[in-house]
Formats: sequence, structure tokens, C-alpha cells
Amino acid sequence: MKKRHLIFSLLTLILLSSCIHYSQPLQKGRAKEHSVSFKARDHFLQGIYYQQEGRYSEALVEFYQALHYDSTSATIYRAIAENYINLGEFETAELMLKKARQLAPDNPDILEMSAEIALRLGKDDQAIQFFERLLKVNPFDNEAREMLILLYQKKGDDLAVARHTKILIDLYGKNKDLLYRLTQIYLRNKNFKQAVKTVKSILQLDSTDARAYYFLGLTQEQKLNTDSAAFYYKKAVRFEPKFAQPLDRLSFILRTKKDWPEIIKLYQYVLSRDSSSVSARVLIAEAYFYLNKYDSARVYLQPLLKRPKMPPGVYELAGRIELEEKNYPLAEQYFKKAIQIDSDNRLAWLLLAFTYSDMGQTARADSTYRQLLNRFPKDATFWAFYGNFLQEKGQYQKSIAAFKKVLELDPKNEAALSGLAIVYENLKMFAQCDSIYEIALQRLPDNPLILNNFSYSLAERDKALERALQMAKKAVELEPNNAAYLDTYGWVLYKLGKYEQAAKFIKQSIELRGNSAVVIEHLGDVYKAMGDLQNALFYWQKASELDPKNENLKQKIKENQL
Repeated sequence: MKKRHLIFSLLTLILLSSCIHYSQPLQKGRAKEHSVSFKARDHFLQGIYYQQEGRYSEALVEFYQALHYDSTSATIYRAIAENYINLGEFETAELMLKKARQLAPDNPDILEMSAEIALRLGKDDQAIQFFERLLKVNPFDNEAREMLILLYQKKGDDLAVARHTKILIDLYGKNKDLLYRLTQIYLRNKNFKQAVKTVKSILQLDSTDARAYYFLGLTQEQKLNTDSAAFYYKKAVRFEPKFAQPLDRLSFILRTKKDWPEIIKLYQYVLSRDSSSVSARVLIAEAYFYLNKYDSARVYLQPLLKRPKMPPGVYELAGRIELEEKNYPLAEQYFKKAIQIDSDNRLAWLLLAFTYSDMGQTARADSTYRQLLNRFPKDATFWAFYGNFLQEKGQYQKSIAAFKKVLELDPKNEAALSGLAIVYENLKMFAQCDSIYEIALQRLPDNPLILNNFSYSLAERDKALERALQMAKKAVELEPNNAAYLDTYGWVLYKLGKYEQAAKFIKQSIELRGNSAVVIEHLGDVYKAMGDLQNALFYWQKASELDPKNENLKQKIKENQL
């Protein structure tokens, strides 16, 4: 906020117009009045001298003397106020300015100083009023208008900010910065039509403006038109490959769609423009990882792994690749490196535990989980992973304790409710198993995993099959392309003797996931029940190839040989 100090080159004109009435002709009998005005001038000039010297208290004495001789001068009141400001006495300055405004309500210097005092006293609403009055007198005072816009932004008054921004555009013509300000306001208020119109005005000024395309993308994304949003984000990246925001938004859209080839294409373009981009290499490598093209992923990660300082995410991804390829020592090395960089790296700790578990090193896996839980004792997700690990290792009592800990932290935790029920089922504690499922359905009545697992458990025990069928049907309706849920629904239909329907849903399950020995065996059982032994043996044999250690399946084949 600028301060306008009175200087001697302007004093004469000010005094002529306000304090000293030089233009009036001398009249007989009025010599005393002119003498008084000259005295006001002399004291005023002496006050200005002291003010310029920084002698504010002495200046005030002179200004008050001037006021004694001319109490109708807004200029004297303003000068007194200015010196009180210099002395830090803002409340007194405010009173002087009130007098000045009464005498000269449209004086721009007085209005500006009034706004400044209001700001210093934290009276933003008053400051806004003074700036509004000032701009009516002088609409070209850009500094005052920008300060007013800042105050309206502070209040969150988008309409007022937009109004003054439009005034600036009307006064000085279209300007990209002003148009961007309007665009952001329209986006915040979900006025997409005006936002698009304003951005198009920007593109009329500059058709290669990456930020304009980014804002068009935002408008489309907020309208849930993600394909259109992606189109504009791509244009923004094309004009400015290092523009982080559209890259991030586009990456989010593509990752949500799991469009890994497009992510590869996008970041290869970025990398061609900026070969030093670490994030581009990591995201390309991650996309290849999800496409199960591990060698291609390594090609992009290897240059980063040779550098001395890299983010832990680089080593996490490298470790995940090696874990999938069962290169356990290398996976272990990378996860430990990520932990070394950031000892609180949750994902790296968890993946290290997975590595030891896959290696069959149960003790080291258990120790790693324990270290993780010591660091994050209130993380329900980690306790759930630990419970699943213990369950898989047959340590059921410890698993129960872990799942109960999860439910203390998160009573609606799907993994714990389901896992605890499975543990009780494995222990043949069916009353406890069913009780947990009932509690789970009370807490999560539309959870497809709970519905599916409870249904399958009942079907395996030939219990409450009609209820099991309704739960399995609901799970499929919630997730119609879930292979496990389709198999459960088919299996319950089989148990109810509805073989044709059963075969239909189990076949759908196999189409979605054709490498499940259990599901393929189920289809063989359905064919056996339908009297088609040839197809039954075909699917049992196929299931046995996928699960060669299944002795019950081998016995089934042997007993039904043609």
C-alpha cells in the first residue's frame, strides 16, 4: 500500500484551494480574516517542514496551530492524521480522517489514507468501503483496485472479485492474468459455461497457452467428462511437457482407467522432451509392471538405480518387479534400500514382509511384521495383513488376536471381519464363524465380499442354502464381473440341484479367470451331477493339472474312470 506524502511543490496549490482563500478580493473590514488565513498557512508550512525532518510531534503542534486559525481545512486534518500514523497512533489518526472526510468526502488522498488506517486496525470491511468510494472518484487507481480485490479474496467474495476484474478488463482490454483470475473464480463456483468462455478468450490471445488447455481440462473433469478432460490435458502437455499439473491430472485419469499403454505413450513423450525426468521413467516402468512386462520396466528403472540419491519409490517399484519374478534376494535388497532412505516407509516394510513370507522364511516375515506394527501400532490395515499372514501359516490363535485388534481400531474393517470368520471356519468353530458373519452383515450389509464368503461357507456345509443363494446373488449383482462371486453363485445353485443354471455361472467364472483349480473342479462336479461323465472327467483332469497335490481330486478321477 503506497503512502502519498505532501511535498512543497504542491503545497501552494493545495493551500490556495483549501486553506488560504487567495482568490477572494480584498474587502474593507476583512483584513483580520486574511491575517488569520496567512497564519494558518505559516503554521501549516512549518508543520510540513518538521514532518519532512521526521519531527512528527513538533509537526503536530504546528498543524494544530494552523487548525486553530482555519478549522474548515480537510488538508490540515489529513496532515494531522498522517503524522499520527507516523507516530503509530492509528486510532487518533482515524478520528482526524473522519473530520477530513466530512469536509472533503471525495478527496482521493483522504479516502486512501482512511482505507490504510482501517487495514492497520484490522477493519477490513471499512477498508473495502473506502476503496470502493475511492474508485468511484478515480477508477484508474489500479493499486487501490488490486488491494480491494485482495480484501474481497480474503473474505471469499468471488462475485466482488469477478466484478472488479471485469472492470480492469473493460478499462485496459483483455489480459491473460486477469482472464485466468476470472476462470478460477468460475471453476470454484462451478460456472463451467463462463469458465469455458473465458478460457477461449485466452486462447484467442495465445493458441499455444498450455495453462488455458489445462483449465479447459479442469472444467471437463469437474463435469465428469474425463475423456474430454484427458484430451485437453494432452494438449497442455504437448505445448509444455514440464507442466506438472496437467501431467498429474492426466496420469490420474489414465491410472484410474488402468490404461497403461496410454501412460507409457504419454511419459515417453515427456521423456523425449526432458530426459532427466525421474517421474516419467518411474511411471513408464510402473505401467510396464502392471502389463507384466518386467524386462521393459527394468529398462526404464536401471538408469535410476545407478544414481546415488533416488526417492524410495524407485526402489519400491524395483523390488515389486523382482518379487513378482521371485528374485527374492534382489527384492529384499531394494526394499531394504527404500527403508534405509525412509525408515517410516510403510509400503517398503510391508513388501519386505511379503518377500520373506513368499520365501517361506516365516520367522523373518513375522519379525518384519512386528517391526512394522511397533512403528505403526494403530494402523488397522497392517494388523489385518498380519492376521492374514498368521492365518495362512496356520497360526490361528495368533491370527484371531490380530483380527480382534483390527476390529478394536476399525469395527467395520472388511478384511478383519472376513478373515476372522474364515479362521473360525478352519477351526470348525462354526457357531463363532456364523456369529462373526452376522455381525459383519449388520455393519456392512452391502459388502459383496462378506456376502460371498458367508454364502460359500453355508453352501460348503449344506446349511441355509436358500439364504446362501440370496446372498450370493446380491454379491454378483454388486460385482457382476467378479469370477469368485460367480463361482459361489453357481456352486450354491449346484447344491440346490439347479445344475443348468449352476453350469452357466461357473462357466462365466472360468471365462474371467481360467486358472482356478477349485472353480474348474466345480464345473466337473456339475457335469457329473448332470450325468455327463465325459465332461466331468475332462474338467477334473484339467483341475488336477493345476493342483497336482490335490489327492481328493485324484481319487475322484480314479473312481469315475470310463
